[in-house]
Amino acid sequence: MPFLRLAKSGVAGVLFTLTALSLSGPALAGYVNCVQFVRQAGAIELSGNAWMWWPHAKGRYETGQHPRRDAVMVFQRTTAMPSGHVALVRHVLDSRTIVIEHANWAPRGGAKGRISRDLVRDVSPGNDWTSVQVLYRPTGSFGKTYPANGFIHPNPPASFASPIIEP
Repeated sequence: MPFLRLAKSGVAGVLFTLTALSLSGPALAGYVNCVQFVRQAGAIELSGNAWMWWPHAKGRYETGQHPRRDAVMVFQRTTAMPSGHVALVRHVLDSRTIVIEHANWAPRGGAKGRISRDLVRDVSPGNDWTSVQVLYRPTGSFGKTYPANGFIHPNPPASFASPIIEP
């Protein structure tokens, strides 16, 4: 699996691998924001601005501080991102590195609404994914640190599990 060699291949290898990956989400025409993309490509039925997904998920979906494939990563709202941001986890590379798929991230050159795959690393002191950095492809470096809430997993919390009925 090419992802296992990412640490050894460096940023150039990561950029090549991300570029080589095909987007697995649905074909979306025209402008799409992060919420629209995640609702269409993911398995979680929430609505509202991206920052609202974290409180709206409580009691409806399992939430946590560790990524799993197909989970939704929720970025907190900030001055630069007043609506927050959501992204789908496509690959977990190690305990501090994932590949996400998302829309409308750092639009460049009129590419607003573009769907992309990007590498994200956890830089939080407690390895709880509350502070993350996204690889900026044009420079091949990790830039600004963004606050994140965590991950919404596409299954209901344990309290909603079906009861076992014995005959």
